[in-house]
Amino acid sequence: MKIIIDAYGGDNSPEQIVKGAISAINEQDGFDIVLVGKEDGINALLQDETYDKTRVSIENATEVIDCNETPTEAIRVKRDSSIVKSVKLLKEDENAKAFVSAGSTGAVLTAAVILSKRIKGVVRPALSPVLPNLKGGNTMLLDCGANVDCKAIHLLQFAVMGTVYMREVYRVKNPKVALLSNGTEDKKGCALTHEAFALLKEAKGINFVGNMEARELLSGDYDVVVSDGFAGNVALKSTEGAVNVIFSALKEEIMASTGAKLGFLFMKKAFKKLKNRLDYNKKGGAVLLGMEKVVVKAHGSSKAEAFKNAVLQAYNNSSLNLNAKIGEAISALGGEQ
Repeated sequence: MKIIIDAYGGDNSPEQIVKGAISAINEQDGFDIVLVGKEDGINALLQDETYDKTRVSIENATEVIDCNETPTEAIRVKRDSSIVKSVKLLKEDENAKAFVSAGSTGAVLTAAVILSKRIKGVVRPALSPVLPNLKGGNTMLLDCGANVDCKAIHLLQFAVMGTVYMREVYRVKNPKVALLSNGTEDKKGCALTHEAFALLKEAKGINFVGNMEARELLSGDYDVVVSDGFAGNVALKSTEGAVNVIFSALKEEIMASTGAKLGFLFMKKAFKKLKNRLDYNKKGGAVLLGMEKVVVKAHGSSKAEAFKNAVLQAYNNSSLNLNAKIGEAISALGGEQ
């Protein structure tokens, strides 16, 4: 099995990306990696690493797509970019089972959808991060940005794909699926959520438990949260921002007085455990569910540890034959509608 790595995607590329990818193969057997990007730069970084050289190859790519470029235009013009060449390798090499990038989210998603293949019957792939929740478990949010405008059938398929993922990857026996809305009552929401609610309520194979509000995203009461990409992205970014604000404010208050500093010494272990529970670096990246092969979008600010986990996530998902199982579940719905 090969995992294709966009070595020049992300705020900390290529140094942290290469380091993280090498850490992944040093930690886990069973796959090789292809580092895609400027060959000379990658080779220079590899000289400082200890690894099995038979498991690493390089594909030269002379261009880089940055986050300020229009995705569709960048994909069309920069054909020798690390993202475009990575996705082409993913499609053309039978042994390539996954692609991981910390690069421009728009460019990664656009390249994957245009240049690669969807699972048969999937109308829209969904960008699907897994978030740590307050009960010590995990909650998948889909979609969080790949599809700003959605139809009800898209949300139904998101629920099916998320259910398969949480069941197969996290061993949740009967994942609880909720629809993101502006209230928990059945009649809350807009025209889209009303229509999606009706489909989800009647669908077989998913455990739909009704509407939920964004404030419950990390509560642990739900395993899969379904949304259009616009609302999902707002909910995700708001949650991330709130968590960061809380930790920053807490740090300020602790540093403001000697008494608070002394109290922190007794609470330090508890704070560290809480921070680890809410650390996205431990989860890897967001999976683009619905693609024929595994696509993992790592956080743009990923450093070596976070990127390593994203690579291991891609390997685990590929090993579970996850996309074939999603295809079966989508087919049971009656395919594309």
